[in-house]
Amino acid sequence: MVETIIYVEFIIYLVALLVIGAYGGRLTETAPDYLLGGRKLDLFSGALSEQASLWSGWLVIGFPALVYANGISSLWWMVWQIPLGIVTWGILAKRIGRYSRVLDSLTIPGFLASRYGDTRHLIRITSTLVIAIFMAGYIAGQLLAAASAISVGFDLSYNLGFAIALGVVVVYTVMGGFTASAYTDVLQALLMTAFAIIVPIAVVVVVGGPGELMTQFNAAASDSMTSFTGGRTPYEFLIFSTIAVIALGGLGQPHGVVRYMGMERPSKAGLSMVVAIVFMLIALVGIPIISLGAVFMLPGIENQDLVAPMMILETLPPWLAGFLLAGGVAAIMSTADSQLLVAGSAFGEDVYNGIINQDASDGKILLANRIAVLGVGVLAAAWAWVTPGSVHTTILFAWAGLGAGLGPALALSVYWKRTTGPGVIAGMITGLITTVVWNQLSGGPGMVFDVYELLPSFTLAVAAIVIVSYLTGPPNRGEEEIQRELTEIAKPLQDEIDLARERQRTATGPSAEADDQHLVAATEEEIATTYLSERRLDDLSTASS
Repeated sequence: MVETIIYVEFIIYLVALLVIGAYGGRLTETAPDYLLGGRKLDLFSGALSEQASLWSGWLVIGFPALVYANGISSLWWMVWQIPLGIVTWGILAKRIGRYSRVLDSLTIPGFLASRYGDTRHLIRITSTLVIAIFMAGYIAGQLLAAASAISVGFDLSYNLGFAIALGVVVVYTVMGGFTASAYTDVLQALLMTAFAIIVPIAVVVVVGGPGELMTQFNAAASDSMTSFTGGRTPYEFLIFSTIAVIALGGLGQPHGVVRYMGMERPSKAGLSMVVAIVFMLIALVGIPIISLGAVFMLPGIENQDLVAPMMILETLPPWLAGFLLAGGVAAIMSTADSQLLVAGSAFGEDVYNGIINQDASDGKILLANRIAVLGVGVLAAAWAWVTPGSVHTTILFAWAGLGAGLGPALALSVYWKRTTGPGVIAGMITGLITTVVWNQLSGGPGMVFDVYELLPSFTLAVAAIVIVSYLTGPPNRGEEEIQRELTEIAKPLQDEIDLARERQRTATGPSAEADDQHLVAATEEEIATTYLSERRLDDLSTASS
């Protein structure tokens, strides 16, 4: 029987989410507020909310289940995941943050449509299709994880756990939009960090130390589970290792990309990257310990997605277990809310306002976005109910589809001036189709279809964009204009930085000289938002900083 304190803590947590949602609603008056929080996300909140939304139920449900089922070989995930924060924050965050301001874009489909002058809405429709297909599956995976965690952790029926997860996350996302999503994600990232530190320590203490943990694990586990290759031959391990390309998938995760677009200072992306990597390392080192202990403490768990919540109840006192069980559910909801918002905006902002009613008022656009979020929540719930699967496999499939369907298009859009609209469309369609087809196949010559679908789909998507871009001639918008934009988002011009410095010193006096670094950062954003968004390109010199 579950202790009363566990129920109380969980209820308090759910109420806190709803309060944050209501507060976010009070700050939300326009579509930019709802979709990007007015672009006011600070570097710390941006990093934590991005990590919480990306890692989600996979971190506290899927990853422990994977280690429990496969043993030591699953620890390769610790190595493969580390580049993720470097790839996303180092390659995409700063440029997409600035360029989305230049084009006054609130969503990924809107950004791509503006970047290529998509007057026929083909790019907008294709990117919305990619988001809708894979986000529905991704959200379904989160709901399945949440239902399992709630049902075990709080001794409730699976159906009731599913309803609670769906109801709470939909309500606070509909109310508060980006602001509620981002700041609940910060709360949830902190709870996930506590989970990744406290539970592993509790497991080690209960079993009598790290040495005893490994001794008992080795005694209880099979030979394949104690092997770093999982008992695979060298070639089989090579095929298995293709999962290492998972970091590339981060380039196309809309629920992460919107964090970069919503940051107040994209120039601070480097500092955000450090925060993200620290969070990642804490989680990846701590969480496997939970599953290694579960192999001999709780052998024979049929539904392996329940490993983490069962170990929390097994090793911690009720008052702390309730707190961390809430953190586990938090991890799941932190992705579900972000994904609901992104998928809903693809319909509300990009289909309704971008195609159906381009002259809609802010109030109508805001209402359309909220209705779309509600609709996507219902669709994802239906998906989860009809096609239940493991959290790990469901999320990996959706990650690959989004990574290949959107990642190459976004990366090349902010780096390569020669990219064309038809090329981007070809890349998105290629990534989508390859992911779906490859996922349905297995084996084949040389076990080629056992390669993680992100590798072939991402590679073919890049090739499709490059080939079709060359075949379809120069971009609709002038190459010179695009190149000037790409130069500016990469590094603002020193002449303009010096000019802005001089203006501020004249206005504030000599004391402003001590704040030069702040002036440079502020000016970078001023250039992106003022000069380029107003197309005052002739005012900028060609001197590089």
